[in-house]
Amino acid sequence: MLLPAYQERRSFFDEQAPNWHFPEADRQKITNILESLDLPQNGIIFDAGCGTGNLFVVLKAIAPNSTIIACDMAGQMLAEYRRRVPHALIPLWLGLCEKLPLKDESLDLILNYCVFPHIRNKSEALSEFRRVLKPGGRYLIIHPQGRKSTNLKHFQIGTPISDDILPAPFTVVNLLNNHNFSIRQVIDCDDLFLIEAAKSV
Repeated sequence: MLLPAYQERRSFFDEQAPNWHFPEADRQKITNILESLDLPQNGIIFDAGCGTGNLFVVLKAIAPNSTIIACDMAGQMLAEYRRRVPHALIPLWLGLCEKLPLKDESLDLILNYCVFPHIRNKSEALSEFRRVLKPGGRYLIIHPQGRKSTNLKHFQIGTPISDDILPAPFTVVNLLNNHNFSIRQVIDCDDLFLIEAAKSV
């Protein structure tokens, strides 16, 4: 069941699905970012809030021996990916970061790419992320346009995502620390917001 706080957002993202794709410059930028992060090469990578699967090709190129799984709250996003790649084998499900149908300590990496502001109950989501990550497993929050540009874009789009704000780094770090994540790096500049955390052992 979809949480009430997501009803309007699901409709919004469903409408965006047919045009939800990477320009080539964005694809190259996220490739460069992910290549710098030492992705697991024989693990399970979870794209939490995968949209239309734009990252899948990039992830498979960088970590070809890892298994990719993914979810999104917007069914039309997933349907658009299946339309574009009808024979894809990546497991997908319709769902929320706050409620994951995954076993404890089953993942090596969780990726939120342009997703964190849209998570309504961030504390609950982080509890779930910690539960399903293996000890030492990593969690990435990435926004390639930077925090200020991301927040301005959401404000300009308006309802229902005008209040979906990417918080200041210290706020996110405090949340992560409260859920027993250790911080590996924080970048907050005009063209990149990135926080890399790991599940404390």
